[in-house]
Amino acid sequence: MTGLTKASQGGEAVSRRESAGTVENVSSSESRLQLRWNLSHVASRVAYVAVAVGIVLRALHFLANRSLSQDEAMLALNVVHRSFSGLLHQLDFLQGAPLGFLTLQKISVEGLGNDEYSLRLVSFLAGTTAVVLIAVIARDIVVAWAVPIVAAVFALSDPLITWTVWAKPYAVDVLAAVVLTWMGIRLARSTERSWLIGFALLAAAAIWFSYPSVFVLAGISSVLVGAALLRRQWRRSVLLSLASAPWIASFTVFAFTMLHNLEDLQRLSCLNCVRQGLSGSGSSSGWQTLRGSWGEFRYVSGMPHVLEQGGADVGLVLFAIALAFCAVGFRSLAARQLAAAAILVAPLGFMLIAWGLGDYPVLGRTQLFLVPSFVLLLGEGVVFAVMRARAGAVRAVSAACAFVVVVALGVPAFIHLVERQRFEDMKPVLAYLGRNERASDTLYIFYTGQYQVRYYLECHCAGKTFEQAQRVRPWPKRDGPGGPDEFAPALLSVPPRLIIPIYHGRDPSAYVSGLDALRGRKRVWFLLSSLEDNRREFLLRELNRRGTQQAALKVGSGKEAVAVYLYALRKAEP
Repeated sequence: MTGLTKASQGGEAVSRRESAGTVENVSSSESRLQLRWNLSHVASRVAYVAVAVGIVLRALHFLANRSLSQDEAMLALNVVHRSFSGLLHQLDFLQGAPLGFLTLQKISVEGLGNDEYSLRLVSFLAGTTAVVLIAVIARDIVVAWAVPIVAAVFALSDPLITWTVWAKPYAVDVLAAVVLTWMGIRLARSTERSWLIGFALLAAAAIWFSYPSVFVLAGISSVLVGAALLRRQWRRSVLLSLASAPWIASFTVFAFTMLHNLEDLQRLSCLNCVRQGLSGSGSSSGWQTLRGSWGEFRYVSGMPHVLEQGGADVGLVLFAIALAFCAVGFRSLAARQLAAAAILVAPLGFMLIAWGLGDYPVLGRTQLFLVPSFVLLLGEGVVFAVMRARAGAVRAVSAACAFVVVVALGVPAFIHLVERQRFEDMKPVLAYLGRNERASDTLYIFYTGQYQVRYYLECHCAGKTFEQAQRVRPWPKRDGPGGPDEFAPALLSVPPRLIIPIYHGRDPSAYVSGLDALRGRKRVWFLLSSLEDNRREFLLRELNRRGTQQAALKVGSGKEAVAVYLYALRKAEP
């Protein structure tokens, strides 16, 4: 009896220990779940903060209302002076932009008035929308802890912030890439009728709002249809092919109706690529080609130049590390979602093919549509490298590298918020002229500055000082005929008050004879903009040989500078 009692007590003790162990396991499991939930909650909060910061930075740059650059002014003159139907034809001043983008700009100008805000509104809305959507889409593609990294790098990307407040279509390219990529990855998981129809309609429209969207669409369709065929999923391949047919038809219509309007622009862009060492053809060496291409691809990442010396800098090393993280991210994502990983990198392949054929210029701004893929792979790669590293030392090095890369990518956004960027800032120079110019003075506008000057003469948005001066002593204005050439006349000379030389090529020596024609005048203002330092210095040397500089104002540096100089010119010696 005593034995049975002891056995019973022993059994109860074991039962209590097992129950306690079970309770401890349950408690431990609940703790882990709670910790995981807390970490996920923190990651979501960080992502929300990054999105908010990105929107604020873009809004601050938008509200700064800097001057239209030469390139923006050239496109703006087309939008302002053409009818909606006129936008269908080849644009003046070697400009090119998607018809949908131009139409939205025209609607904005017609509805809100002709100023910089109206012209930039479409890009601003597209850029800020992309900031919000990238965080939403990242949650659907990458691991949870990668979402705040993706959101932060995208929100603080200096190139994206810059082009979000330009009156050019590159921010729309980014938004199109974000939305189309998300829809493509959704279709990789499911071919629900609503997603198929939505993709078909959106893809067909995207061609008319974003030129590089064709690379994104080609990547999506080739990956999805190809994967279905390899798996012998015949019905799925047919459905995906039908969903892809509308964008292919839309691009075909575009190719036969609008593409010829871009031939001259494409030819000049590719020629500039060759000059800068961005093409394998021509006289550029292989090393120059590699360096030039590397620099343009680097621009997409937003990696700044740090401690530059002899054409190399620390930023180049950080860019290489960022690409290594992207490669790791591709591997990690491919292990879970091979189709999604392929969709992210396929547009790059199609763009490179077009570049190799000479049909697409590889410039920094023309590759911005690749930024969503870059940040998604970077975020995935950073988390995989840090969290999956087995050795503590490897994990520490990966975390340190990731921290330095992310900080380096984000710092320029705050630097440029404090130190305002100057992109051919014409308005301060016009205000200076408004304060100091006299009605008897002569104004010489070098051919590169006429497009901004004409725009600001017409929009009446250059500031109170300049507008008051124009009411008191207006400059005589004769509109130029325009034309498809890059530097076709936008303004014509009205001697002796206003002199604008006709374009005779980029060599500044071709304009020296025009300077001689002004000899003997006591007050001549020379407005020089969008000129490399060597070209500006050549013209100033020639002016110094002919007269004495009495006043000057220069805003910005390098080719982005706008400057005005007052000279008293001597009469020519007999």
